[in-house]
Amino acid sequence: MTVHGQDVAADARRLIAEGHISEHALQTVTRIAPERITAFLTSSTAAGLSSDEPSLSPEESARVSTLVAHLAYGFDIDDDERLRAMLEALTGECGFTLQNISRLTQVPVDEVTTALHDSRTLPTETRYTLALRVSYLINAANQARAR
Repeated sequence: MTVHGQDVAADARRLIAEGHISEHALQTVTRIAPERITAFLTSSTAAGLSSDEPSLSPEESARVSTLVAHLAYGFDIDDDERLRAMLEALTGECGFTLQNISRLTQVPVDEVTTALHDSRTLPTETRYTLALRVSYLINAANQARAR
């Protein structure tokens, strides 16, 4: 994903103003104290351009930046590309084989393989089923990772 904006707080304020996320949800997802999120959102400078003490720690800033980038620009990614990327993440980053994914999702391994290379050739119902179940696997893997 490419970075489109440099002012994460401005992007977050825009997402809130457009109803894509609430300040409460931003705080809940990132697990950052409400007063720190509020301070971050009311900041008027781009990251790194202020001599004031930052409202977020570097780690908190990274979490907020990642979430805001995904919400602001991630939906520009084609769904077929997103499915391929999720399959690549499961195999490359999580160590699942295509056979593991097939068994867990109950989608035949040849269809999982096809989805990895060109999911547009699969029936819509198969792509939908695979996308939902692979998304669940990504979530399960993320929740199991050390924090």
